[in-house]
Amino acid sequence: MGHPQHVCPCQQPITEPAAGLAGDRVLLWPPIVHTAGKLASVAEELALHVEWGSDRTWLSVRVPERDALDRFLGLTSQHLTEEELESTLALVGTDTSPTPREIPAIRSLRKLIAATQSAWFTDVLTNGSLTCAFQPIVSAVQRNIVGHEALLRARRSDGTIVTAAQLLSAAKVLDKLVQLDVQARITALEEFATHKLEGLVFVNFTPTAVYDPRTCLQSTWNAARRHGIDPRRVVFEVIESESLPNLKHVHDVLAAYRERGFRIALDDVGSGYSSLAWFSALRPDFVKIDRHLTHGLSAEPIKRAVVTKIVELCRTIGAQVIAEGIETPEDAAAAAEVGVDYVQGYLFGYPRILSETTVPS
Repeated sequence: MGHPQHVCPCQQPITEPAAGLAGDRVLLWPPIVHTAGKLASVAEELALHVEWGSDRTWLSVRVPERDALDRFLGLTSQHLTEEELESTLALVGTDTSPTPREIPAIRSLRKLIAATQSAWFTDVLTNGSLTCAFQPIVSAVQRNIVGHEALLRARRSDGTIVTAAQLLSAAKVLDKLVQLDVQARITALEEFATHKLEGLVFVNFTPTAVYDPRTCLQSTWNAARRHGIDPRRVVFEVIESESLPNLKHVHDVLAAYRERGFRIALDDVGSGYSSLAWFSALRPDFVKIDRHLTHGLSAEPIKRAVVTKIVELCRTIGAQVIAEGIETPEDAAAAAEVGVDYVQGYLFGYPRILSETTVPS
């Protein structure tokens, strides 16, 4: 018998996060007696029945309907510390002891709470609710539009818009970051083509969510070909504000993109994780300077000096520079004066879902 083939996470189906959410009671294994008492007090405040284990090291709280579960977990998150939420084990089940089938669903109370609050996530990914808000990027001197950044959004069933930060938070809790990253890239390319936008499209992506570059990036390549998009018009942004411990893996991921003709941007430079190693290892085609350095650029000499040095560094590696967060004509003029190639910000346009009105990012 041969070895079973490993399925790359990007090709695994998006399943319901409800594993461990079906049942009429919450089983809890708190780390200390004090935490157990706090959990029992929350249940009693909500008039929910509590049963204790024989050694009082665990307890069971009856939640006859989903609303009771949500109320109990919501109040619990307010009464327990972060450490208690992380160290308390929890399971939603149907009996006072977990069945063998339920044991894998035992998780920290923090993760259980997050999972119930993110139950909308699977619907968003499976029913085509992902979309993008596009923000223009313009030439710093001529002021003509040279491209757009595709900023991930989603619509819930009630019509409300979900931000990229909310989507990423839910994906991390539910271990679906890889699937979200794939769908986000495909959605950005599809909508860029659908709306016939000119110039470049800048797409945020998370290199750490790419398990195997050859497999995980194939869907991106297929989407570009399917919609007739020249890969040279597609720029993938690596977010520098997120620490990337394995630069070699990131380098390999970006090399796979470059082999297909895609280009690379280093995003949020100056936001906190700045390192010269990033420039040498990633060799970006574009460098995007974070708004914390560009806001007030015209009036703050120190910021101007830092941005000037970043521009000089980029010239040595052949990268073009984009200043983000430009909101005033004065800062736009200052960016052009120090040699920035392109500018982006509310001065030139808010992120906009193209079928709707303008929305702030």
